[in-house]
This record gives sequence, structure tokens and C-alpha cells, in this order.
Amino acid sequence: MQKVAILTPGFKPVPAVEGGAIEQLIEYIILGNEKHYKYDIDLYTIDSPYFSKYHYKHTKIIKLSPRPNKYWRFFFGITNEFTNFFKCKKIINYISYEMSYKYKTNYYDAVLIENNMDVYSMILPKITKEKIYFHLHNNFNCDDPDKTLKKTKLIINSADKIIVVSSFLKRKLNAIGARNVEVVPNAVIAKNFNQLTETEKIALRDKLGISKADFVFTFVGRVSKEKGIDKLLSALLKLKNYDNVKCLIIGDNFFGTSEESKYLIQLEKMANRIKDKIVFTGYVQNNELYKFYSISDCVVIPSQWEEVFGVVALEAMTMKLPVIASLSGGLPDVLFKSKALLIKRNNKFVTTLVKDMKNVMDNSSLREEMKCCSFQRSKDFPSNEIEYFDIISRIILNNKR
Repeated sequence: MQKVAILTPGFKPVPAVEGGAIEQLIEYIILGNEKHYKYDIDLYTIDSPYFSKYHYKHTKIIKLSPRPNKYWRFFFGITNEFTNFFKCKKIINYISYEMSYKYKTNYYDAVLIENNMDVYSMILPKITKEKIYFHLHNNFNCDDPDKTLKKTKLIINSADKIIVVSSFLKRKLNAIGARNVEVVPNAVIAKNFNQLTETEKIALRDKLGISKADFVFTFVGRVSKEKGIDKLLSALLKLKNYDNVKCLIIGDNFFGTSEESKYLIQLEKMANRIKDKIVFTGYVQNNELYKFYSISDCVVIPSQWEEVFGVVALEAMTMKLPVIASLSGGLPDVLFKSKALLIKRNNKFVTTLVKDMKNVMDNSSLREEMKCCSFQRSKDFPSNEIEYFDIISRIILNNKR
């Protein structure tokens, strides 16, 4: 039996007891391997007190302390101040170091590193006979210090295979010389996205102050500029004379910088002008999202950056919902054949969004066609843990040096 190491991103624990999209996908691999035993897995992850509830036959959890002791905090603090002062741009993360330190050299047949380029560069010198895979979930060479062009090229030139979540990322990697890229789309577990009963729908709408006659647009994601929430609010302002329009805003914000705080103030001013049309739910656990999709009529994804995949789009399609989205990154790949309305990111974005929102509201035959096509398209993606695991395992088992 092959021995495989999975090195997690190092921000949240796996199993995904604290949420996290990547962490959830890694958990699918673990669960798939429990049902279709192909590997003995060592899982390198931040520790959690909830792990006592989890017992796997074929996966050993190698726990990393989430916080260094005071001596290590001093060491990493001084080291990072030094590198920052001399503009080395090499910030050393404790978890990355701990993961590399605990890694079992000359023990594995294959190593799968999940989305952390710094961990990859620290593990690479320890690789001898092992096949090494990097699983890229985010964009790169886009002002993210964790995903620079230099780090990406190191992976291109040394990995046996790079696994990406969308054709968008594959095309971008191919453009800088990568020829070892495989697309494994994200999975949405279909059984977790069932419809509420009509009685349950009415009860939830009542609880949120939404009537049965209201047409509900829904946004799911971080309340941030990149996600385009201001564009959605601008469109709603232009629809203020539509009495039966409501908009669910599902998600929280991570505002910390002064620029982000200014953006939040801007959103609050806009929202106050149409507060009768907006329902802010705050963060909703993944296992509760289906309830809010069930009372929605259309999902809007107004992203103003390059979405590398679009999990919300896949969730919406699984729930048989029409989608209006930006023509952005991997979203067209996900929404292909779904009859989604895709909007170019230009100075006419809000105007086009308003037109498309009106079209979906006023045209019931269009809505039904979009619902049918979106659900059919959702079947092209992994819909359970086994399907997702089988795709990953085929890449690992079939790849030879």
C-alpha cells in the first residue's frame, strides 16, 4: 500500500472542524480513502481539541501546535523583522517551519502539498524518491506575497504534477511554461444541498421579514470590494421602485485596514438607503447554507477580481437556481452550459446587472430554463467524497517519474 503525506495549508485544522473550503476538500480525500482504501495517509495539520471525536483507520493525524511557545515567537518575530528591514520579502511562518520539521524524510511514496507555496519550498530539499504534487486553489502572480511568480516557477520546474481547481488556472500556468497541470474541479456534496419543504421555506422567509411574494436575490461570500458587493447594492438602488425585491447578503467581513474600513462605511451608507430591501445574515455555516438557497430565486456573483473557481456558483446550480455572475476568472468555466447571465467587468457593469436582474424577475420562462440547465451542469462536477477522491487518486497512482 502506498504511503502518502498530505500537508495542509496550515491556517485551519483538518478535519474541517473550523470550516474552510480547502480544508473541507482535504477532508473529502480522507473520507474517500476510508471508503476506497488506496493509501496509508499521514495528515499534517494544526491541532484541534475536536480531533478526539475523529478516528480514521487509514489516516494518521500528525498534529502541529497552533501557536509557538514564547521562545519560538521571539525567534520568528526577530527573523521576520530582519528580513523585512532588508526587504528580503521572505516571511517565515511558524506552522510552515513546524510542518517541515516534522516531515518524515525518505518515508513516503507521494507527497501532496495543499496550496502553501512556502511549505513546498521548505519540503522540496527533503524530497528524494517521492513523487511531489502541489494543489493550487488560489490565483498567483497577483499581488499576493504567498503566491509570487518566483514561487510558482519553482513549483512548475520541480513538481511531478500541479493540480488546479479550474481551466482558468491551467491556462494561466501554461502561459508561463507549465506542462504538468491537471484540473480537478471542486466538489459540492449534493446530499448536503436539499430543498426545504414549502412550509419550512415560508417559516424561514417570515423569520427574515421576507414575504412569499418577494423575489429574492442572494449574495454569498465575503463582504469585500473584490467580491463586488458595492456593485450589487448600486444595482438594488436602481431597483428601489420594485416593491417586491429583497436581497440576502450572506457572509461576514474581515475589515482591518483603513482602506477596508472606508469601504465598509461606504456600503453602510448605500445599504441604509434601501434597508427595507436588504437582509444581512452574517456568517452562515456551510451545513446551513442550503436553507437560504432554498428561499432564493436567483444568486448574484458580482466579483470584481479573478475568481479561480466559484464554489458559490456550483452550490447555486446544485440547488437549481439561476445565476447572474461576472465574466471573471474561472466562473465561465464553472457556469458553462448553465445559461447563466455573465457580465463583463467594465464601466457598464452595474447597468448590465440591473438589466439582467429585471430580466430574470420578469421572465418566468427564462428562469425555468436557467434552473434546468444549471442543475444539469452541476452534474458535471464531483458530487460526493468518493467521486472527488477517485479523481485525485487517479492522478497520484498514474503519475510516474
